[in-house]
Amino acid sequence: MRCSRRRALRLLGITGATAATAATAGCLSSGSLNSYALIGDEFDASSIGRPYLWPDPTEIDATTRVDFATEAKEASLTELFETGEVTVRQWPLVGRDKWGTETRPRPTFLERDGTFYEVRIAEERVLERERWHFAVDRVDETPPDGAAVAEPPFDLSAQDERVLDAALDAVYAGHDGFLGDPQFDELQTVEFHHGLDADASALVPSPPFEYVEYEDEFFRAVAERRTVEVPEWTYAIDEIAASPGGFNEYARDAIVEGDLGSVGLSDGARGVLDDAIAEDPRRYGEGAPPSDDLDEALGALGIAEDLEPIDSYEERVDFRNVVVEYRDGVYRFDLIVSP
Repeated sequence: MRCSRRRALRLLGITGATAATAATAGCLSSGSLNSYALIGDEFDASSIGRPYLWPDPTEIDATTRVDFATEAKEASLTELFETGEVTVRQWPLVGRDKWGTETRPRPTFLERDGTFYEVRIAEERVLERERWHFAVDRVDETPPDGAAVAEPPFDLSAQDERVLDAALDAVYAGHDGFLGDPQFDELQTVEFHHGLDADASALVPSPPFEYVEYEDEFFRAVAERRTVEVPEWTYAIDEIAASPGGFNEYARDAIVEGDLGSVGLSDGARGVLDDAIAEDPRRYGEGAPPSDDLDEALGALGIAEDLEPIDSYEERVDFRNVVVEYRDGVYRFDLIVSP
């Protein structure tokens, strides 16, 4: 039987501290004492791959709980390569990195038939749309007598099976990094986006069952009509190289944001960066407010100008993937801010 993510997380929730330690090992954590944690690792600039270069862009997930069909993505890619431009909704072909409370575009490249391209955002908009949503809400009580309860194998279409499976997974969404029962302020819904046919679905507007029984748990079925914000991007491509060597040279220049050896850093700021890239502890941390040395290092990395006072953040924020030359190598830095 396939071990689903939701099943693994549910099992982790009952296996105790040992499992919790194993499950969270290797996770990027801010630690319990440091308000600021700067973490660095060596970046291999000699061979650029994912998440910058996507040989198969159909592997990029949509921003929806149910991904778009591969055929739909391939049709958009064909238009992009044939015309140089394509407009899509909810498919982030250009990657984005966390940047405080916002995100910023990541250099993104595609390859087709031995030719390399850079893809960029030519225009972006946010649209409002009315769409059906389906969800399941976990309940502690056994459904009342006479209630319609569905259990595997579900007698649903292939599309509705995907929606129901995504709804069950959504119950445990956000469990990465913590264990225990899921706690949400809002119902975790699955949107019937433009790639799904709500008119052909049995799940909306009225599901054929009131509850779902799955892996010894019960879930209440919910269908709602909601107004949602739908991101729409127009992407454009530029041909950049006809060989892997030419691509790597171009991509390196686009990804590496600067040379810290040319900015005249103080010994204190260099110490911050050296601790961040050292084998042990491979991080530099300190409490708030940031010291002059940390502030100087963050300024050199281009983070300081977008860093707000720590009291302005309600929850952890990250500044991800700053790639720079430093000393005799190329390094990628992340800053974690934990209020």
